[in-house]
Amino acid sequence: MRKLARTQLRAWTLQQLAQQDGKCPLCGNNIDASIPREAVVDHDHETGEIRGVLHRSCNAAEGKVANAAGRWGAKSMSYDAIVPWLKNLLEYLEQPGTGLMYPTHKTPEEARLARNAKARKARATKKAAGVVRKSIRAMPKKEAQ
Repeated sequence: MRKLARTQLRAWTLQQLAQQDGKCPLCGNNIDASIPREAVVDHDHETGEIRGVLHRSCNAAEGKVANAAGRWGAKSMSYDAIVPWLKNLLEYLEQPGTGLMYPTHKTPEEARLARNAKARKARATKKAAGVVRKSIRAMPKKEAQ
């Protein structure tokens, strides 16, 4: 494997971006190389091998996903363990559900009703505090002490 010199990186990035039709391989959107630091060179942190040019945000997301999958899922930071785990995760997420709902999950209607109840309680508490303050101010000085 040949190592790129730092001085070659920008030219290589633009050439690779042209080979990728100007698109990010992860999100499929165009990468505007005229925006500073928008196009970044993604590489394998184990081998140093360059994989392609990504949006900065996509590269950050890839790193975070790989880190989380390695630490929590695959229990290894090796791509040899992370990639199969992620494939299994995708396969698992594409399966149909069981048809049952988690006990504490709220439907949109239940969430709306809970929000409304919370707002009503907050308004009532605020109103009650105002009534108490008003009644304390109305008391003669000796009684208030």
